[in-house]
Amino acid sequence: MPRKYVRVTNRGDWSHENLLNAISAISNKEMSIRKASKAYGIPFSTVQERIKKGQTQILNLGRKPVFCIVVENDMTEHIKDLAKLFYGITPLQLRSAAFTFAEDNKLEHNFNSSLKLAGIDWFYNFIRRNPSITIRKPEATSISRITAFNKTEVSLFFENLEMLMEKYSFVPSRIFNMDETGISTVQDPGRIIAPKGQKRVGSVTSWERGKNVTVICSMSASGTFVPPIFIFPRKRMCHQLQRNGPLGAVYQCTKNGWSNEDIFLVWLQHFVNHTKPSTAEPVLLILDNHGSHINLPAYDFCKKNNIIMLSLPPHTSHRMQLLDVTFFGPLKQAFKRECDLFMKSNSLVKITPYDLAELFNKAYSIVATIQKGVSGFSSTGIYPMNPNIFTEEDFFAANTFATDDTNTLSPVVIEMNSTSEEPSSNSTNNVLKNSVPSTSTSSEYLVTFKSITPIPKKPSPKVVRRRSAKQHSTVITSTPMKTILELK
Repeated sequence: MPRKYVRVTNRGDWSHENLLNAISAISNKEMSIRKASKAYGIPFSTVQERIKKGQTQILNLGRKPVFCIVVENDMTEHIKDLAKLFYGITPLQLRSAAFTFAEDNKLEHNFNSSLKLAGIDWFYNFIRRNPSITIRKPEATSISRITAFNKTEVSLFFENLEMLMEKYSFVPSRIFNMDETGISTVQDPGRIIAPKGQKRVGSVTSWERGKNVTVICSMSASGTFVPPIFIFPRKRMCHQLQRNGPLGAVYQCTKNGWSNEDIFLVWLQHFVNHTKPSTAEPVLLILDNHGSHINLPAYDFCKKNNIIMLSLPPHTSHRMQLLDVTFFGPLKQAFKRECDLFMKSNSLVKITPYDLAELFNKAYSIVATIQKGVSGFSSTGIYPMNPNIFTEEDFFAANTFATDDTNTLSPVVIEMNSTSEEPSSNSTNNVLKNSVPSTSTSSEYLVTFKSITPIPKKPSPKVVRRRSAKQHSTVITSTPMKTILELK
């Protein structure tokens, strides 16, 4: 049958597969160079030059990049390692480091010498050539969270969870998680469409500074939700604050609008009224180790009402607190949209604490679905129980920055400490062998890219006087905890 010819209109607008097929057809003497050029849509001169030089690999069009592929791969891997350690570099820092690297190694470049920066075009082309990295907005993560989320603490939590699951055989409908979050009378307006080139773009909000209200939520591994509790910052309760709120919700008030031991007892009673725990069917409650949750009255109430409380490791809620991982984010986005709609539907009407329950109810009814509860427990490995849900890469930063007093040193970090008291740049880079293979080209260049943007060194151990013993994941309702709480 006649061959369909392909017409090429743009330079380089042909596939590598077509080039290989054309060269194969010519070498097998099935057709001439000119016929193969027309048949596969490749310019005659291109096919002729490739056969003459024996080049079958893909060649990039345009100007050659300042750095070779090996150097760019080394830069890419180092950038990813810094991001894993929560010390990711910004586009401006990368452009500055690229200029310094080119200057120190006497490489020919066309970067801006007055600003000492690589061009913005170089940066975007670098991202395009290395699709494994991109520009991301990072989540602010405290040093306590970076070091506390380590394999030792997480393993202890799963050991406690496994022990309780074997002892009580909890079903999904009897496993709950609770946590607090805050809502405000001032919403984040988000992005809007506005005239191009306008210097200032505004969006209406209620106040300069809003009033924060605490909301306690709880959900089970089967996707059921306990109605929330609202805590308002005031001295006396008012029925108007409950207007059009979620069905079954409870409303309390404290001086600052925060939860405390008394409010937690009120919530526990509310929790018992909806979950109905019994001796035959106890309830597992997973929560953080906030001081208001660990006290003698709460312990006695839970023991009396068949509630087993298990605390999460401290400073790990960003990865292990189910409500934080899957629920509160979408809930606040939906609440923000409801507040924004309220402000733009009512001209110059402010959002007051009396409107919060109704606006929260609209967002809550949209987000509080069965799928949210099920996915929250499965994504953190609590139900179905999966102690290996977190990989070595998740603990990479904690292992790298671990000190001797944390007892969480990885074998690589221990080996680094045994070689010298002050880790050198080479020994520090050895830590990264756990995650990525080394592609360093330090032998070919006077200055390496890693030395320009070094990995933060492991802090030296210091003698710190602790005010209290370090907290870990514990079964709060266990018998030994009663003695500790009585001593407090």
